[in-house]
Amino acid sequence: MAEPIRVLHVDDEAEFAELAATYLERYDEDIAVETASSAEEGLDRIETERFDCVISDYDMPGTNGIEFLRAVRDDRPDLPFVLYTGKGSEEVASEAIAAGASDYLQKDTGTEQYELLANRVRNTVDRHRADRRAAESARIRRLVSAINAALVRATSREAAERRVCETVVDTDPYALAWIRGPDPDDHTVRAVAGGDGDRAGDDAAIADREPGARALDRREVVVDDDIAAGEAIPWRETALERGYRGAAAIPLEHEETLFGALVVYADRPNAFDPEERELLAELGDNVAHAIHSFDVRDRLHDERDRRQALFENAPSPVVEGDIRRGGDDHRIADVNRAFEETFGMAAEELVGSDIDDVIVPEDDEVHPEFRERVAEGEAIIREVERSTADGRRLFIASVIPRGVRDGRADGWYAWYIDITERRERERAIESLHDVTAALLEATTAESVAEIVVDAVRRILDLPYTGVHLHDPEAGGLVPAAWTDETEAVIGTPPTFSVDEGRAGECYRAGEPRVYEEITESPGPYNPDTPIESEILVPLGDHGMLLVGSPERDAFGEVDLSLARLLAGHATAVLHRIERERVLEQLQSRTRSLMAADDADSIADIAVETASEVLGADLSGVHLTCDDGRRLELATSADSVAEEFDELPGYDRDDEDDLTGEVVWDAFDSGEARIIHDVRDRSRLAEQTPSRSVIIHPLGDHGVFIVSSIEPNAFDETDAAFVEIVAASVTAALDRVAREEELRERNERLDEFASLVSHDLRNPLDIVQGRITLAREETENDHLDHAERALDRAMSLLEESLSFARSGHTEAALERVDLATAAAESWTNVATGEATLSVEVDRTVRADPNKLKQLFENLFGNAVRHGGDAVRVAVEGLADGFAVVDDGPGFAEADRDLVFDAGYTTADDGTGFGMYIVGQIAEAHGWRVAVADADDGARIEVTGDGLAGVPGGGAGQGRSKRSDERRSSENEQ
Repeated sequence: MAEPIRVLHVDDEAEFAELAATYLERYDEDIAVETASSAEEGLDRIETERFDCVISDYDMPGTNGIEFLRAVRDDRPDLPFVLYTGKGSEEVASEAIAAGASDYLQKDTGTEQYELLANRVRNTVDRHRADRRAAESARIRRLVSAINAALVRATSREAAERRVCETVVDTDPYALAWIRGPDPDDHTVRAVAGGDGDRAGDDAAIADREPGARALDRREVVVDDDIAAGEAIPWRETALERGYRGAAAIPLEHEETLFGALVVYADRPNAFDPEERELLAELGDNVAHAIHSFDVRDRLHDERDRRQALFENAPSPVVEGDIRRGGDDHRIADVNRAFEETFGMAAEELVGSDIDDVIVPEDDEVHPEFRERVAEGEAIIREVERSTADGRRLFIASVIPRGVRDGRADGWYAWYIDITERRERERAIESLHDVTAALLEATTAESVAEIVVDAVRRILDLPYTGVHLHDPEAGGLVPAAWTDETEAVIGTPPTFSVDEGRAGECYRAGEPRVYEEITESPGPYNPDTPIESEILVPLGDHGMLLVGSPERDAFGEVDLSLARLLAGHATAVLHRIERERVLEQLQSRTRSLMAADDADSIADIAVETASEVLGADLSGVHLTCDDGRRLELATSADSVAEEFDELPGYDRDDEDDLTGEVVWDAFDSGEARIIHDVRDRSRLAEQTPSRSVIIHPLGDHGVFIVSSIEPNAFDETDAAFVEIVAASVTAALDRVAREEELRERNERLDEFASLVSHDLRNPLDIVQGRITLAREETENDHLDHAERALDRAMSLLEESLSFARSGHTEAALERVDLATAAAESWTNVATGEATLSVEVDRTVRADPNKLKQLFENLFGNAVRHGGDAVRVAVEGLADGFAVVDDGPGFAEADRDLVFDAGYTTADDGTGFGMYIVGQIAEAHGWRVAVADADDGARIEVTGDGLAGVPGGGAGQGRSKRSDERRSSENEQ
């Protein structure tokens, strides 16, 4: 696509100028013509707008065409100018050319003149553009050449960047150049030249979305051609004040790495044409390549320095070697200090020697192949044995060739990592696998002790070994298992106090100790024993592993590491055994809690459990009283009375009781509170002898408090066990409260049932008798209606009494065969010719009597609405069962009302039958609902305990009619 040509045609005859514009644009579609009617207007337009060519008449009022041309040349010496006049002469033409006109053309008649004029404009503009491009290209080439020369001469990245900016600013039309960091949000200016120096660069860098930031973001050259015309250009006002009219930013990128952006400001607009942008992009590539080269050089220098520092200061032995005579000669060039220490030879003794003659054993048959592979440039890592000052040891040797050319190396580096002790540990750890398996099978602390002692004896070959377990009643660490060698030299190992000596100190600290000389300090064994050094490793709170030796400084790192490893496994198993013991006892106490009849008995069991199972001697249960305003001590351990001046109780309104404040906080929040050391709260410590406390809420019933006169007496496991006890106590108290509430409610219901039975049944019986006598004396239709109403009243009474006596009581759950319960219930209902099929085979947990009543009510409802010939089925569901019949079913609008009290669609119905079904289901925690059915009615009962187990004997309880119907169907 050709570049557009914007022309200004100046002629005092406006109509002619418009006509000429029309033809020019028709003959050359790239030409766009603007018109002006005077030289003065033309100068104004040229001042404010950009034109590629000016066409001007000669004879115009005021300023003529030649004068107009001279005025244009004062500011725009290169702007193409064609004098197009109707009063032409050779003198005018000569004067025009002398004044700097690009071309001269005399007006003529006909339209062909416009085609000629268009060609003159095209040729003039093309020549001008070609000359300008050549000049600009030469200028940019000179700039690129100068910058490349500066880059070559630069000795550092900083110097190169600074010189690039200076060279750019030395070239017209650039007035400012600076280089910023590689992050669009990084406002760091690394180099700047021109303008106001650093201040100009800093101001530009912090501008919002200035060209450099956009170039980095897009990774392409960004140009703002005319800063004055772009109000949205960042840093606009400051740039214009400093004479900057155009800007370009070039990303400095090499191999996808951004090093920053070069930002250039020009003193005129439209200074960056496409060719200049291309050359600037090339310049950016050159600068980025140079920066990359400097970075690579710096990294190489750093790597060389690091390699030298690594060689000299490496903690493991390192050797540098040279390869000579085609790979047969491997001479030591240098060794580090670690090599001298490990192999016991000084560097000056080794340099120049062949490595084989120094540290390679004679029986290493694979080493010749090893040497050849390294000489061929192959890096090798392998296990090797080498001769050291302490004898032959095992190493990981890493050999890296250097100076590899044409498949041959001229030297190497070798690193040696001593793995002798690690190999010994690995062999010992492999032996520990069987020990770990045996520990996992252990069920008592004594068996754990025996396994640990045997493992130390066999794996570490340390004969004087024993395990002592902590026994508070015995007063310390009691021997549980020991080797025969231990007994031979010291007799039966003694019990150690946890309050004195090395064993006690180590046990209290909870950290392993190695005693290299033990004769001068009191320890586990008598001073006259042959044991001179020992390892003591605590087994958590459970005991101690003791390993002795008749030699001083007898134990190395491997011995201590494996002893700690064994002790760690043993401690974990002892924790597990202790937890299982406590949990088993807690389970037994929980059964006792569930069998307790009142709150006081439950409190006694909780305190006894805390003391005997958890070892918490200071414990008590506080229950709410006075409408929740006070927590009264229900029961406590005997030691509470000994430690406390008076038995504690907590009044909600006592603002001075800080202990009570903490207790009430736990109760009100429903969350346990643990205080590891009461003395951390100085005022609270003044009111209680306890040092560590766990306060656990018991729902709405009160709190369970476990405390100790020792600080930090309870860990996470203790807190978990207390939580288990508290949860069991809360459940037991809930049960007792619920049972008491049920007993009170049942008493009220029984009283109501007796009242109804006595006060209503007798009057109804009298009415029944009077109706009978009346029938003997007269026949009257009113008596029939009265008798039907009386029958309904009697039925309503019976249903009400049934509900009052059993509908709301809690279900007593047993394992019940669902099919048998259904079949037996069928026989208790007047079913006429109706049939039943039972298609369920499972045993469920339910109250047998209430389950039968539920079935009886559902069967009775089916027969009542479906008639004597209705067919009824009991089907199994994944989580329950369904009772289905082929009767008329339920109206869609009535489904939600079926289980409401009083709902019935029968004239003689009471509205209690299906209501009682709902109440029985609710008492069991089940759900009952009317479900969709193709024909008839479908009632589904679902919930916990109804999934059951198979094998309940489905069909065993089918009614006779059901069996007869099935037999008939089979025959058909």
